[in-house]
Amino acid sequence: MDTFENQMKEIAAIKKQERWKIYDGKKGACVCPSCPSYNTCADKGDEVLFCILGMSFKCIRDDLGCICPGCSLYPEYGLLKKTYCMMGSEKDQRWDERSG
Repeated sequence: MDTFENQMKEIAAIKKQERWKIYDGKKGACVCPSCPSYNTCADKGDEVLFCILGMSFKCIRDDLGCICPGCSLYPEYGLLKKTYCMMGSEKDQRWDERSG
């Protein structure tokens, strides 16, 4: 099991309410608002942490560049993918890769 899988396993064992506190704490380290693809709509919707929470619900549709690999959360969570705002979370992308 790699770093990402271990991190997600640990987080999954935590009650949902506590898990959201962890996510809220990680949002401050997130570089999403600095990304060229991030837009006003995503900012107003407080959409961040796409690597864990999944793709933009309704805002980000144009790939104007990706800075995900430069985020401090990238090595912390053992992330391998990118463009999470449009392609889905690390978990989603790994699942698609395995099932495709």
